[in-house]
Amino acid sequence: MSALLTLLACQAGNSQSASKVSGPLAYGPVSEGYFAGADGVRLFYRKVGSGKTTAVFLHGGPGLGVGDGGYDLEPLGRGRTLIMYDQRGGGRSDVVTDPKLLTPEYHVRDLEAFRRHFGLERMNLIGLSWGTGLAVLYATAHPNRVERMLLVSPMPPAKFPFWEQRTAKINSLVGAAGAKRLTEIRQLLPRASDAEALALCREAFTISSPPYLLNPTAFTSERTERMCDAPPAALRNRFVVVFAVFEALGNWDFRPLLRQIKVPALVVEGEKTNVPLDATGEWAAALPNGRLLLIPNAGHVHFIEQPTAFFKAADRFLRGKFPKDAK
Repeated sequence: MSALLTLLACQAGNSQSASKVSGPLAYGPVSEGYFAGADGVRLFYRKVGSGKTTAVFLHGGPGLGVGDGGYDLEPLGRGRTLIMYDQRGGGRSDVVTDPKLLTPEYHVRDLEAFRRHFGLERMNLIGLSWGTGLAVLYATAHPNRVERMLLVSPMPPAKFPFWEQRTAKINSLVGAAGAKRLTEIRQLLPRASDAEALALCREAFTISSPPYLLNPTAFTSERTERMCDAPPAALRNRFVVVFAVFEALGNWDFRPLLRQIKVPALVVEGEKTNVPLDATGEWAAALPNGRLLLIPNAGHVHFIEQPTAFFKAADRFLRGKFPKDAK
């Protein structure tokens, strides 16, 4: 989710994919393992369901793992196969500390390595926040490998003016004391002990998450635990990944890339989000075959606040049809 953007604004070797079966859930079996990324970096994956069609979830951040939305979106594994992975440098994947190996280019190459590993001819991509940016970069680099794109609560489509607008709005809701503490946490993390790193991560999301929900109590302590479900070394490395990605993006503007993407794309956001909707609308407007769906009575993390409405729409889209309310 975009909470990490608030924090920022406040400023190996090849491995075999040994799977661990976690057991069946209501929407199918779950297995976990590892695959080799573009340059042999070991990347953790989680596979849910066993349907013939496959959807690939790209979590937000960067610098986080599948705990950022992946577990919440697992019902999409019902009737299909849903696969997600911890992106390089974070989660349970190898901790990569060299900024030169953490650029968006490497993330795109990892996603292509993922596709090859699982033998997928074409993928349905589900991106969340930063994951929407990664989906766009991959789709323009490998246009023949993408079937459909579900873009959930997307990151700003361009740095100017949308980044400044979003961070100004969210920071105003976090408040001066909260913003100050988030900056302190960012500075403390690299030198924190294992226990301190986990505590600081939990504290950061406790502070930064409420502005992203219409009902802040919907973001439970369990979800905070999931956001911070990573080895301490990965938690300490989080902002190394953040700065590497965003410095490489520079003054990004995805809109020229969006205009090149011909596949069906659904952009989903909460109708009452605190994230400026003008920016979200730019995503759908730039996509030739894109539509925007606003989930009523929900904020930015609408799939938590209004899961029935979100999953009904998402499932319909992934089955080949736009939701009726999408415009």
